[in-house]
Amino acid sequence: MRRLPAPIVDTLLGPATTIQAITMRRLVVEAEKCAGCRQCEMVCSFHRAGVFSPLLSRITVIKDDERGFDYPVSCRQCEECPPAEACPTGALSRDETGIVHVDVEGCVGCGACVDSCTFGAVKMDKEARPIICDLCGGDPACVSRCPTQAITFVESGFFDEMPSDALQRLMGRWGIDG
Repeated sequence: MRRLPAPIVDTLLGPATTIQAITMRRLVVEAEKCAGCRQCEMVCSFHRAGVFSPLLSRITVIKDDERGFDYPVSCRQCEECPPAEACPTGALSRDETGIVHVDVEGCVGCGACVDSCTFGAVKMDKEARPIICDLCGGDPACVSRCPTQAITFVESGFFDEMPSDALQRLMGRWGIDG
């Protein structure tokens, strides 16, 4: 039986956590619509870094091919942002619209933001700088390129669905034992 790597399972498919957030436009995922094509990753990395590379994308599609499950993960823009709180230099901050940003000059590359993100949405680039979705300044490229409209950019108080919750919900709908 093929399994996802333990860090992905522990971090991204772990139990749901209750987090509060301000009402704002944010990315919302409809797991049942995601085809796992990873166009969101490609357009994001090209838009932000000028190359097609999932490693540089601010959105990551979690794949469980055995069960046919794909789930895009990106920053949820939590009101109480654990990565920002964990940052020893204050390099992560929220702007007036509520979007979390990275001050790359202030970042020391410690990785505390990666370790503290409840949703596993923060990763580091090769220079040890955090890669976090900033909603493309209010016009997320991933939304417009998603061929199945699995990712939407809507007004939302908070989107707290964990990949594990979506997987369990869909497995029940599909009649698959967990």
